[in-house]
Amino acid sequence: MSRYGIISDIHGNAHALRAVYEKLGALEVDRIVCLGDIVGYGPSPTKCLDLVLSYCHEIIKGNHDEAILDPDLGRYFNSSAMLALNWTREQLSAYHLHAISHMKTRIRLGDSLLLVHDTPVLHDSAYIHQLQHAIEAFDGLEKGICLHGHTHLPTVFCATPDGEVTMKLLADGESVTLSPENKYLCNPGSVGQPRDGDSRASYAVLEHTSPDAEAIFTLYRTEYDIAGAQNEMHAVGLPAALAERLGRGT
Repeated sequence: MSRYGIISDIHGNAHALRAVYEKLGALEVDRIVCLGDIVGYGPSPTKCLDLVLSYCHEIIKGNHDEAILDPDLGRYFNSSAMLALNWTREQLSAYHLHAISHMKTRIRLGDSLLLVHDTPVLHDSAYIHQLQHAIEAFDGLEKGICLHGHTHLPTVFCATPDGEVTMKLLADGESVTLSPENKYLCNPGSVGQPRDGDSRASYAVLEHTSPDAEAIFTLYRTEYDIAGAQNEMHAVGLPAALAERLGRGT
């Protein structure tokens, strides 16, 4: 059995990322998978990129990462996100830009695991946080498990062979058994900017053996130095609203 540490949506929050790495080390995972949005919003883009490049075995490029390379994509962001994006771009070296440019948007691990940032539907960028969104996303997943981020919400959507689709919002320490007969969309929530009302950093562990065996997806939360992250954001001049939301988990 392989134990995958699953992280996503770090958003330049090195305080949260270090806390999550420490917990994943204690959980003795075999590999760490990053589902994208390493930068954006937060004050430590270079630190987060260095940590992800050092410790993650598979790395997906998120929409904020992509917007670093293509400023035109910033037109889809709100004003605070745009300001943070422009500031972030100025902090990155040629090395970091090169690393982002070589990140993939889709990675397959064997026959039953697909890694994306937003949706398994090719050439689409959707938020999967409601049943209808999941129904549409399952059209892009032939079988198995899709690990994704983007919504900052820790969720598991399940599609049975008869077409029933269900959603579960996960709490800290909650596990879901994934049957090989069904299809799943599994989201570990956000390391650096949770939006489910819980300000603690969110991540997950997937225990997976083979396409024909049950897998287990477990959600975890951990405290981190939120005030330290907020102080860094204020110090570098990022929008105050981005710092304030860290304390609310919204």
